[in-house]
Amino acid sequence: MTPQTTSQKPARQARPGSAGGSGASPSSAAAPTSSGAPASAQSAPSAASSTSASEALSARPSQSRLTALAAAALRPLRWLMHTVTPIGWGSLVLLAACGLTGAVMGWQEAWSAAAAVGIVAVSAWLWLIPRRGYSVNHNLLEPRVTVGDHALIRLTVTNPRTRPLLPSRMEMPVGPGRAVFVVPTLTPGAVHERGFVLPTQRRGIVTVGPVLAVQRDPVGLLQRERSLSTPQHIHIHPRTVRLGTVLHGVLRDIEGAVTQDLSSSDVAFHALREYVPGDDRRNVHWRTTARTGRLMVRQFEETRRSSLLVLLSTRQDDYAGEEDFETAVSIACSLAMDAIQDGREVRFITQIGALPTSSALRMLDTSCLLSTGEDDFGCDLLVRHACTAHPDASIVVLVTGQQVDRAVLARARGFAPLPMVTVALRAGQHGLSRHHAGTMPVVDMDRLEQLPTALRRAL
Repeated sequence: MTPQTTSQKPARQARPGSAGGSGASPSSAAAPTSSGAPASAQSAPSAASSTSASEALSARPSQSRLTALAAAALRPLRWLMHTVTPIGWGSLVLLAACGLTGAVMGWQEAWSAAAAVGIVAVSAWLWLIPRRGYSVNHNLLEPRVTVGDHALIRLTVTNPRTRPLLPSRMEMPVGPGRAVFVVPTLTPGAVHERGFVLPTQRRGIVTVGPVLAVQRDPVGLLQRERSLSTPQHIHIHPRTVRLGTVLHGVLRDIEGAVTQDLSSSDVAFHALREYVPGDDRRNVHWRTTARTGRLMVRQFEETRRSSLLVLLSTRQDDYAGEEDFETAVSIACSLAMDAIQDGREVRFITQIGALPTSSALRMLDTSCLLSTGEDDFGCDLLVRHACTAHPDASIVVLVTGQQVDRAVLARARGFAPLPMVTVALRAGQHGLSRHHAGTMPVVDMDRLEQLPTALRRAL
């Protein structure tokens, strides 16, 4: 059963408006009336409003009663739609046709056929008598797996009653498919266990369950499903690789990225200068002071903690196929997870929003929802928006597909500030190769395992 990925886009928040019961301020509600207006004229609107309000309040119970009556009237119809199968509806049509033919034409054969169909239809209802008593539980041995691994599902059916339970047919929805199995006769206290292996070829979130007790007549006219458990979800994470020490030479976490701003206290030494009032005396360099006879202090360059900005393009036209996008997702997740596990500051941004990077688990769970979109803007605008929102980033890694033109990548490099180290990684069918888009290095790759080598070539 192939799991199906469900893409979710962030819901728009409703803008708070002024309408509503709390829209009027207390001051306006308590404002005095004009002394020039007659009392009757002033009280008329309030009386009318109170009358309309009372009418609305009195109308609400009647509307709710009508809604309840309509729901009660439609409940049997909904039950029939879920219970009668297409074969059952066909048999009802056949029953009506045979009965009508027998009544109009007077054919005894038509009446016999109608009676036979009616007996079969009535006897089918006996198979829908509820069989209660099962205690069903299904457990996911690993609720989070990686693409290519196997997710194991263990199903346990128990008879907690003091009498035996007859065999039953059960089904368990697993993603877009269903697992069908038969529970044998269970004696009091007996347990029936089944194991299922879920193949995980695709990234996504797969819903497992609920377990359904299915009752169906032998002819297939009627079918009834009853839920016996609650659904659970399996997160199928993208494949990732560890980068080792590839980025350690670029993202310096001890000293940080040195800036051009001078400071009187930091860790990156710049030069010595003469003492001026207000300097911290702890920075006085006494050896140089003794040699020159003038008070000399140390001057430093300000440093900042390095920050990694991972940008993943979700534009559908950037990729030749779904496999290329899956490779790009694995590349971006590998970069973000490596930075998170090493304690570096990292941000993971796509056209549809930012992924959480507080922990690797939350980031991987959210990546299961990523999908391409036809209306997503280009990767050059993605770089522009991300660099504008996070100007403190030290290195920017743009992950996209090989369908993106180099001119677009060169334009994307122009949107990033010059101090930022900007690299583009393109996933596709072409093997490992290095190019340039303007001043930005571009590395093409067709496999996730090439990521450490691609970063070494790019940096």
